[in-house]
Amino acid sequence: MIDFDNVTMGIRSDLQSELRRLLQSDIIKGKVAVQRAYADWRRYPQYIVPLSESSIDLIFAPAHGANKKNATDIRLAIDALELVFTRPEIGTFILLSGDSDFSSLVLKLKEYGKYVIGVGIRESSSDLLIQNCDEYYSYNELAGFTKTSDVEYVKRDPWELVVEAVKQMTAHNDVMRSDRLKQVMQEIDPNFDEKDAGFSRFSKFVIEAARRGLITL
Repeated sequence: MIDFDNVTMGIRSDLQSELRRLLQSDIIKGKVAVQRAYADWRRYPQYIVPLSESSIDLIFAPAHGANKKNATDIRLAIDALELVFTRPEIGTFILLSGDSDFSSLVLKLKEYGKYVIGVGIRESSSDLLIQNCDEYYSYNELAGFTKTSDVEYVKRDPWELVVEAVKQMTAHNDVMRSDRLKQVMQEIDPNFDEKDAGFSRFSKFVIEAARRGLITL
């Protein structure tokens, strides 16, 4: 079950291949009976075909009002609990999300005797969600995008890096969120760490980037 608002796989050019590698990883392969991705798909038209071709059911959760993200979260949680009773043979739930809002869902699934595997962007995933899942894996590792020590990367200027990341996200109609921005920056430069620039949290780095006129909050 994919919380697509949280796990955005945006800037890669071959999304279908990425999804195939992810679904064929040792952790997931052979365990998937139901594949669903939840989002307001009006916001992600570029992903509809690749996801559909990967045999993933797209569940449309239209966003209304101030709490737009909650529509997706609620629909995913309801469907997960419904599967507990309608598909009792399913013993393992794989949740692609790093959102702490799903911590309660994970605990409830475990109460019903289900085994829960979480997959997300480790840098932006909730510690509580990671702790509650029976297993939790990095999306990049499962999809084959591990940071290997064999490859040397030239350390980039963080302010130039944020500008390049925003350009890539804009060009690909990506979702402009701070967690996604950090993910893109680390995909461009795996050595990026806001602490090296003197910031204890990425949110503070983003505020400074906005103050410099590099991004718009």
